[in-house]
Amino acid sequence: MQNNTNNTMNDFREKVEEVALYIRVSTEEQALNGDSLRTQREELTKYALKNGFHIFGIYEDDGFSATNLKRPALQRLLNDVKQNKINRILITKLDRLSRGVRNYYKILDALDEHGVFWQTVFEKYDSSTANGRLHINIMLSVAENESAQTSERIRSVFKTKVESKEIISGKIPVGLKKENKKVVIDDSTKQVVLDAFNFHAETTSVYKTFRKLDLKYPELKLNYMRTYRILTNKLYIGIKPTRYGEIKDYCPAIIDKDKFFTTQKLMNKNQRKPTCENSGGYIFQKLLKCAECGYYLGGKFYSKNNDTSKYYYVCKHHATTFRCSCSKNFNEKKIEERLLQEFNEQLKKYISSYEYKPIEPIKADYSKEISVLENKLVKLKDLYVRDLIRIEDYEKDYKDYIAQLDILYQKKQKKEDNTSPSSNIDTLKAFLNSDFPLIYNNLSREEKRRIWLSVIDYIIIDKDYNMKIFFI
Repeated sequence: MQNNTNNTMNDFREKVEEVALYIRVSTEEQALNGDSLRTQREELTKYALKNGFHIFGIYEDDGFSATNLKRPALQRLLNDVKQNKINRILITKLDRLSRGVRNYYKILDALDEHGVFWQTVFEKYDSSTANGRLHINIMLSVAENESAQTSERIRSVFKTKVESKEIISGKIPVGLKKENKKVVIDDSTKQVVLDAFNFHAETTSVYKTFRKLDLKYPELKLNYMRTYRILTNKLYIGIKPTRYGEIKDYCPAIIDKDKFFTTQKLMNKNQRKPTCENSGGYIFQKLLKCAECGYYLGGKFYSKNNDTSKYYYVCKHHATTFRCSCSKNFNEKKIEERLLQEFNEQLKKYISSYEYKPIEPIKADYSKEISVLENKLVKLKDLYVRDLIRIEDYEKDYKDYIAQLDILYQKKQKKEDNTSPSSNIDTLKAFLNSDFPLIYNNLSREEKRRIWLSVIDYIIIDKDYNMKIFFI
């Protein structure tokens, strides 16, 4: 009796179509228009049961756009299609599946290969005739164009809001707060930010800064990455980075720009830790460059015991590729001796050249050129959507415009970087007015490193220990 029942059920399953319900929603606007996940699920389930289909699975993409195929539920659905688990796909409307002609045909190719049909509940399409396929192409082109226009309007609104220094979204970092749609200083927490930069100036280490902050502010439950984000967040100097460029004076600054950019340079130099635990750290790690090839020198530490420790540096380019002829082992003690001899003289020349440096003319503003190219991209897409240009022409022009935009963005960023403070001249002058060599000899290895990091960007050194110092 049981076998008969099982056979009957199997026969029934073979006759009933296995359908997949595909549901997608991307914005609150769609949800308000009746396209919420719940609404789609109810309508599709009701339709499937009414027509005697067996629901194999429900595939939901919540918050994903239909303009691309990188949707997790859609990819699972297509994978099940390839495994021949599904006979038909039900959707409420065509734009739930795709909003572009190209993506639609990519999906359709996968369905056709495995004999799977798609069907809309709220719309009637017939893909078996030429007129029906034309109708589908027109509707998809209209949907794609509407999506592009909506995205363009949203970007325009966001850009206007950012330029007027209004908050769009996102979490406000510690030390700042939201007030009347603007970002302002939070007096109750700004000391956390000030302490972070002060601690880093003392330790030149993100990890040690994190430990000191965590001890002082345990209630914040800080971690290493959050401390790193505090030390690199340009909002603390009043700058808001956006896809449209950096917005200056976006909010009041907590940190002085000189201090902020000096901290960034220290962090970049101090990324790598010493490879030997008992070395105490290489004093000139990330500070020495080979005069022959320009590569950084890496530490090469020899020691039998702590009393006879010796520290050497070698050209990384030579050590790893042998493409540089500099095979010399630079002795750290000799580097220190030569650096102390050269330091004051080169520092005087640097300060003198800095103070009498002519004012550079104002460089071009690239915003207009960027705006023109962005408009060309929009028009190009419109031409393609309306089938007025071939895909080959579209792709060629698109790549050209993107390449030009990349160059302009780089030029704009370089201009902004050049206008940023790059010299802590008062700190350098203080060195000239002190008995620096005497002070230096009484410092620990870590303190020596901290001193050099605070004033030197890098040093070019040759085989004879001749060096050219580049100051911060």
